[in-house]
Amino acid sequence: MSMIAWLLALAGFACLALAMEEHHHWLTGRDPSVRTRRRLRLAGALLLAASWLSTWATWGPAMGSVAWCGLLTLAAAPLVLARTYVNPRRR
Repeated sequence: MSMIAWLLALAGFACLALAMEEHHHWLTGRDPSVRTRRRLRLAGALLLAASWLSTWATWGPAMGSVAWCGLLTLAAAPLVLARTYVNPRRR
């Protein structure tokens, strides 16, 4: 269940990052439309909520919330490292 929560958080953070103009342009080479940005924000929020619910169902509300905070750190780390060290247009 922890892997599912981590994957949901990773996907949620990816959606939230792509909802930002700078990150979206960095990855795709174009600016996102307003509609796309709204959809990505909604998807990111729903995926993070699903991640929290997954940890809550596994460990209960108190420990699940604490575990989720640590899980968010582990989910954000690969995205931060990718943004720092990967150039998507170099092939």
